[in-house]
Amino acid sequence: MNYQKRLKRLQEVLKEASCDALLIDNLINLYYMTGIELSAGTLLVHTDGALLLVDSRYIENCRKISPFPVKQSDSINMDSLLASPELAFIKKLAFDSQSTSYKDYLALQKMAASASEKKAAELVLVPFDSPVEKLRTIKDAEEITILQEAADLGTKGFNLVCSLLQTGITELEAATELEIFWKRLGSKGVAFEPIIAFGKNSSMPHYRAGRTLLQPGDIVLVDIGVNYHHYHSDMTRIVFFGKPDPQLLAIHGIVKQAQQAALALCRPGITLGDLDSAARNLISSKGYGSSFTHSLGHGVGLEIHEYPGVKSSPPYRNVPLSPGMVITIEPGIYLPDVGGIRIEDTVVITENGHENLTKISPEPLFIGE
Repeated sequence: MNYQKRLKRLQEVLKEASCDALLIDNLINLYYMTGIELSAGTLLVHTDGALLLVDSRYIENCRKISPFPVKQSDSINMDSLLASPELAFIKKLAFDSQSTSYKDYLALQKMAASASEKKAAELVLVPFDSPVEKLRTIKDAEEITILQEAADLGTKGFNLVCSLLQTGITELEAATELEIFWKRLGSKGVAFEPIIAFGKNSSMPHYRAGRTLLQPGDIVLVDIGVNYHHYHSDMTRIVFFGKPDPQLLAIHGIVKQAQQAALALCRPGITLGDLDSAARNLISSKGYGSSFTHSLGHGVGLEIHEYPGVKSSPPYRNVPLSPGMVITIEPGIYLPDVGGIRIEDTVVITENGHENLTKISPEPLFIGE
């Protein structure tokens, strides 16, 4: 990964916001900026460079592999550091207003006051709404390659789940075998607890696999994702085990049309609200508008759910698609005590359209007795 390029992009964002520096302590953002897995640490990004602060547990390793200079945090105070001659130019210090707790904000205020006193100049704290998360929205070529590999591993996982489906297996047994399978293939683990829902359980969008036994005639909703080299996959497909319920089969066709309507719009310049409305309006026109109970999708990358949300509500409604964005498109219809249908693909926005990372047919799969 080109961490110097990421630093330069972030420095440009700070310059546009008239800030001199930014404190980063979110662990995923630290990984994005440095490529180092930490349980604690702070990256001080400023207009002249960056400085990584870690405690004694990490100092030796970070000095070897960090793309930026490193100092030991438990031997230096942040207020003294900011008051030092080499950082005296920092007058406006940004922090992530979305991830900073009130307790941490009070600590920042105390630190800023101390630094101001030591440097005999006011250090102003500036709240900044998710600056690194928004940078992470645009993936580079190396990230997209890993995301494709993760998606391919996801497809292999789906095929494994299908091979396990037989009368009497439980949802939890299938989910457990899936996690073992992925780890044997080099994953870090599941991206989220697998949603493997049999029969009526499929009507609950975020159902957790349990001890329900698979029976002939059941619908099987498989929503799974893998964590591969820190990047995530996400996909949902429907399996009919035995003779399908005619109503659910018809609903599958509606959900597929809704997804295709949204996918047809996936290109630069189209807003997230446009995508959501395209799928939602089609489902509503078929009489199931109230049964589509969640947003159309979400960003995917170092987190399974990351900026932006694909929905028609603020603050996402007017956000335009841009090349390098990676999002899910996952319309669904859910009927309590009957069942649910969701079809989910992960796509990357390209210069002229999009590429679907989910290389598996959206058609329902018919297997079993």
